[in-house]
Amino acid sequence: KTRAGQAVHANFATEYAVTDKLRVGLNGYWLQQTTNTRVNGYGQPGSKERVWALGPGALYAVDKNNFLFVNGYHEFAARNRPEGLRYVLRYVHHFE
Repeated sequence: KTRAGQAVHANFATEYAVTDKLRVGLNGYWLQQTTNTRVNGYGQPGSKERVWALGPGALYAVDKNNFLFVNGYHEFAARNRPEGLRYVLRYVHHFE
């Protein structure tokens, strides 16, 4: 049995309105595991994860109820986890 430890994380973003429908900016996230991972009920010393990430982002408002988000992240200062590039494409529809 493996159980990841507790963690704290935050997402952050800035934006600049290029047009009424397009916004671009810088975004990122931070994660810090606060308790050790447990294996067979025993805490594993030195197993806490940590990572920071920054990258560009964009929001396109298709209309008042439909939005497309595109984000890219470059991870750095990772500890006890892989580090690399992450991409997120998200579509949001607001129901009336």
